[in-house]
Amino acid sequence: MSLKKNWTRPSEPPPPWAAGTESRYHELYPELTEEQINIARRYGEERKVTDGTLLWDVGDRDTGFFLVRSGEIEIFRRDKNGERVIVTHRPGHYGGELVTMSGRGALLGGRAKGQTRVVVVSSEKLRELIATESTLGETILLSFILRRMRMIAEQLGGVILVGSSAERDTARIRTFLTRNGIPHAFVDTDDSAEDAEERLQALDAAADHLPLLLCGDQRVTNPSNRDIAECLGYAAEIRQDAEFDVAITGAGAAGLAAAVYAASEGLSVIVIETCAPGGQAGTSSKIENYLGFPTGISGQALAGRAYIQAQKFGAEIAIARQVIALHCRQPSHTLELDGGDRIKARSVVITSGAVYRRPQIERLDAFEGSGVHYGASYIEGQFCRGKDVAIIGGGNSAGQAAVFLSARAKTVYILVRDAGLAETMSNYLVRRIDKLANINLLPHTEALRIEGQGRISALVVRDNRTGETRRLEASHLFIFIGANPATDFAGSSLGLDKEGFVKTGNTLTTEDLCCAKWPLERRPYLLETSVPGIFAAGDVRSGSVKRVATAVGEGAMCVQFIHQTLTESVNDDKPGDAT
Repeated sequence: MSLKKNWTRPSEPPPPWAAGTESRYHELYPELTEEQINIARRYGEERKVTDGTLLWDVGDRDTGFFLVRSGEIEIFRRDKNGERVIVTHRPGHYGGELVTMSGRGALLGGRAKGQTRVVVVSSEKLRELIATESTLGETILLSFILRRMRMIAEQLGGVILVGSSAERDTARIRTFLTRNGIPHAFVDTDDSAEDAEERLQALDAAADHLPLLLCGDQRVTNPSNRDIAECLGYAAEIRQDAEFDVAITGAGAAGLAAAVYAASEGLSVIVIETCAPGGQAGTSSKIENYLGFPTGISGQALAGRAYIQAQKFGAEIAIARQVIALHCRQPSHTLELDGGDRIKARSVVITSGAVYRRPQIERLDAFEGSGVHYGASYIEGQFCRGKDVAIIGGGNSAGQAAVFLSARAKTVYILVRDAGLAETMSNYLVRRIDKLANINLLPHTEALRIEGQGRISALVVRDNRTGETRRLEASHLFIFIGANPATDFAGSSLGLDKEGFVKTGNTLTTEDLCCAKWPLERRPYLLETSVPGIFAAGDVRSGSVKRVATAVGEGAMCVQFIHQTLTESVNDDKPGDAT
């Protein structure tokens, strides 16, 4: 049976990145020409395998790229019902998807069918091929991206999450899976009591052991983000005291830009990210003023493309890991991670961004992660379909969320302390909000308390001019009131401003440099901190403009200065003139 005829859709509408792949079969599964096959052979080796040979199994890392010369390869998924063939690759076709390039745990397996001859290219050599052979590399990379889109749309890969959509840990796990582009099925135990019981029995899932994540043969109750990464083979294998040219703390827009430019210029790069690529920008439903995307692009899609780019050039990206301490030394700085791992780097780019600011609202803690959100992406949009929701904030993030949610929610309330939006929001968003009938702007309004049992039922709000309070029906609350810098790991190592943002370049005073014992005759470069070789970019930097384009520019600009500091370091290591 051909894939075209067997294409299926989930009951929910597919996410934005999964739309339209049905008509792109020949890009999903291209047949390489003899010339392209010969190029691939230069990066790998030919092997003969017998019928039934398992070429790679679900969960295997660094599986490599398998190009069929004769015979066939069956790509299969494995679940509680056994194995099911997804697609069969014939001569000229190849197996693999995005994890093949990254070397992470495979979500699908591959087996030889009949006497088969293959060209095998290792993950490392595959990245070199994609970066070097532009035409063939583009063909392979596009097919990998489309295959992952198909896997997400059809929930392939054998990952199942069971739990209540109203429960905060279920929402956390689902958000982690979605934002990292991991294909999965979600069994919502809140659908109906009868259906929920049947599904729990079918999956052998006890109601008192939820949320439950099924990863192939593994069953994990309420896993942490790091547990999920390890379960799926997504956790980075960090060598003890590994040393890199560049270590980047955070995979937001600035961090990914720094990774792409540094790795593409031949520097060894590692990025440490606590949750998922994209940072705050990754939670944006649609960015419409980013250069080059006239129809707009979701923050997750933009981050996903940059993430793949960074991997393409060889950057290592450690997901679900956290930097807990930065030790500034020369010639290499040390980053201490949760779990005890240590990384050495000749230069560091701090792009850790900011932590969402929490307003003083009674019972906020009780609903964080279930009914209270700090971003409005595809998954939050699903939660709010047909419901009344409230947004606190008057900036662009709040405006983008309001427009996005208005297409899904019954009513969207925007609560702002001031008289309106004109002073804090871009004009195009203000005009769009004015034209949407189901968005209600509530000026001079503050939220006091959240009501509900298990789920949000209403907000108690107050008019800050009159003091009058009233009850506002809403089932979800979105908060966009800015953020505080994520710089706890830096301790007293770096010069910070009074709000805790990292000072760089000309914002560093003579007193700052004296306190930091700046050792060089020159002043810090534009984005350099009070420690030579450590830079800051994006929202974490003091005085930064809170825009995605600015963060990308700063991340890219850091690489120019990194080259200069690395050159200085090399020169310092040279022996002096003995004459």
